[in-house]
Amino acid sequence: MRRFVMALCLVLVPEAALAWPSWLSFGTEPKAVAPRSRPPGLDFGDKSKAGDCAITFDDGPGPHTGVLLELLATHKVKATFFVLGQHARAYPDLIRRMLAEGHEVENHSWDHPDMRKLDEAARRKEIEDTMAQLKSLGADPHFFRPPYGAYDPALVELARKEGLEVVLWSRDSEDWRYHSVSAIEGNILPAGQGAHGIFLFHDIHDSTIAAMGGVLDDLGAHGCRFVTMGQYRIAAAVSPDQAPTRPTEPHQR
Repeated sequence: MRRFVMALCLVLVPEAALAWPSWLSFGTEPKAVAPRSRPPGLDFGDKSKAGDCAITFDDGPGPHTGVLLELLATHKVKATFFVLGQHARAYPDLIRRMLAEGHEVENHSWDHPDMRKLDEAARRKEIEDTMAQLKSLGADPHFFRPPYGAYDPALVELARKEGLEVVLWSRDSEDWRYHSVSAIEGNILPAGQGAHGIFLFHDIHDSTIAAMGGVLDDLGAHGCRFVTMGQYRIAAAVSPDQAPTRPTEPHQR
């Protein structure tokens, strides 16, 4: 009997050790996703074509976005804006201007919740209300960036059903924390690494707008070829099997 119990433990313990911990902050265990049925998604590492730099801005538009658009025009850079639905409603002319000037406008939720903490109906409303607002202004979003970078497999699948691909970033400026060109550059251009990837900024901070001219000059000097998120995605050509399948820790705003 003792040998039988020991043998049973050897079989069950490894499986239990791999079970999804119920105490983790990102909720209940997600449903298993078969490798062949994973929704398409980006590998968030630097898998892009060498030199491709996707400049992205979150949380806007806001009072400083018009100045940023002038700066981008001066530098001949096309960016991707992950906007909030409520801000798009407040600044519709800025959304139209982004589109008219060749930038991409994408979905960042309606009012910036942690999507993992919402039920399915609330998640869908965040995405669909923003989609409706952006489409009414002439945008045609293809990507969804979850607030704080917080997602789970169910959110990736929901976005896919809405015709959106979940994307994050590979170079975080942490411009919400640091407010100088040197500090921001230190985050997006680590020593010994090339200038390429998906760069995250926020156009709601005036300090970010003030720093962007110097940041873009430096990125260009390091060999950046500025592309939109859509162009980056095509160049990356990442296999669907590399889709994100586990939740992430939240990113500070």
